[in-house]
Amino acid sequence: MYNLERQEKIMQILESKRSVSVAKLADLLYVSAPTVRRDLTILEEQGKVQRTHGGVVLRKTSDTEIPLLFREDQHNAAKKTIAEKASQYISNGDVIFLDASTTAAYLVPYLEKFSDIIVVTNSPKTSMLLGERNIKNYCTGGLLLRHSIAYVGSEAEKFVSNINADLFFFSSRGYTEDGMITDSSEREVVMKKAMLQNAEESFYLCDSSKKNQKFAFNVCATKDVNVIDEHKE
Repeated sequence: MYNLERQEKIMQILESKRSVSVAKLADLLYVSAPTVRRDLTILEEQGKVQRTHGGVVLRKTSDTEIPLLFREDQHNAAKKTIAEKASQYISNGDVIFLDASTTAAYLVPYLEKFSDIIVVTNSPKTSMLLGERNIKNYCTGGLLLRHSIAYVGSEAEKFVSNINADLFFFSSRGYTEDGMITDSSEREVVMKKAMLQNAEESFYLCDSSKKNQKFAFNVCATKDVNVIDEHKE
């Protein structure tokens, strides 16, 4: 059975069962558990399923991964407010990491007023926006994820590991009630963690839609970063 056939079969199983364990899927599909996990990673990045401990659930329609093109139009006012507040922490000459989130991209217009800054991002779209404003920037390259238009993978991680940043601005799909920042894409989470590790100070950009939203992968705890939302003074 080819990869796409297996993934379609997994979706058919979930349509009827709503949730199923990795072990059960492996039995039903006559493949190994690692093969099932690889398929589930792909389906999760496509927004079709959500991984759980030892299994997977079918995403509700309202929770599906929304392509970047459409996510850019969501919560615009809040994201602009958050970006403006975040820009107050930037100084001339800073080296800045921006993740591939749409919220971080809202920072771009506010960067024009600073001199001698360098921006590093894993978003080709953000890199182009920076270039249009003559802001010096580097884009990591790597494996491009279709839905989020983000570079991930070992080459992207290696690029980031060689840079010492002053500031890192990032967002995610949500954060839990107990203060854990979470996301649905394992590979994007790995990139965020690489940037966290190589930045002196990190800022989580968070609009109200992300509150009490738990996804499969943990980025970090809110207590370990600066949180900027539309209400923070």
